[in-house]
Amino acid sequence: MRKKGAKMTKTVPSSNLICEDFYVPSEPSSVQIHLRRKCLSPEVSRGNRAVTIFVHGATFSGVSAFDTPLRGGSWLDFAAAHGHDVYAVDIRGYGLSSRPPIDDEARPANRPHARTAEAILDLSAAVDCVLARTGAQSVNLVGWSWGTAICGGYTARNNSKVRRLVMYAPLWKISPPLWTAPPLSLAEKMWMSALGPLMVSTLSSYRKVTLKDARRRWFRGVDASTAQLLCPEDEINQWWEHALSTDPLGASQTPPVLHAPNGVLADLTQYWAAGIPTYEPQGIEVPVLAILGEWDVDTPVRMASELFERLTGAPYKRLEVLGQGTHSMCLEVNRFELYRRVEHFLSASLP
Repeated sequence: MRKKGAKMTKTVPSSNLICEDFYVPSEPSSVQIHLRRKCLSPEVSRGNRAVTIFVHGATFSGVSAFDTPLRGGSWLDFAAAHGHDVYAVDIRGYGLSSRPPIDDEARPANRPHARTAEAILDLSAAVDCVLARTGAQSVNLVGWSWGTAICGGYTARNNSKVRRLVMYAPLWKISPPLWTAPPLSLAEKMWMSALGPLMVSTLSSYRKVTLKDARRRWFRGVDASTAQLLCPEDEINQWWEHALSTDPLGASQTPPVLHAPNGVLADLTQYWAAGIPTYEPQGIEVPVLAILGEWDVDTPVRMASELFERLTGAPYKRLEVLGQGTHSMCLEVNRFELYRRVEHFLSASLP
């Protein structure tokens, strides 16, 4: 962990992009939140830049989700090349942000870390920092999966600081509640298996995720040949190595693991799986794009549609389902269609 306020700036090789890593304090101030920034170098700057912040999901950090150097570049590269001053946030406990001591025991001192309310505090700190350093009046927010709940909850309370909101693979409450309405759908079975013991008190601070675990969840619902087409083996391995670079302790284990905070599982148990939302979509008063892949079984089209109906305060809203993509479409061969559709929404003149 770098010291508070420390930062590193570099020009990305063979490109016109600048990459910068820095930290901002959250609440409490001992929690340091890592941000990765990318933008065009001054020599090729496009003038007034759109300011955009990406927020990751429940398992992988912002750097591994949005800035893995796959063929053709990362999502941050794409956004920066299109003129955005773009940032990826690591919520506390993820990636390069502050982490509590890692302990497999479920004890009061090791309560599930990084609950949604804490994540919103981290996003708030990131937004305020970015607004101060750029002089912008508002930012675009792009959330993936759990990140949509973080961004949605933040926006509902801070509409004046958000220009447009992208909810990619949006998480919404599981309806009907898991334990009241068998038989379960595939997505509901997934959440049930992820929850394990349905008691927050039984959760330790972290869970360990192996490459085998990640691969199994990633391609659930598609056959092996389709999985290979969506994300070839070499790209999965490249992404995994990049993700491990943010977790040296996990990378040193056999097999290597990523430590993912269990706060999101606690919230799944207490809120979404019980049919209780963590925020009210009606409170969002900015333009919204909800977008997902057709083969997403984690946050399926039904879930996105239910959320979409509740965005009654948005002056403009759009729901898009993209072909041949899973929950992790942002890392798959068809990812550039996702990138383009989000860029169109963020840059277009809306009614």
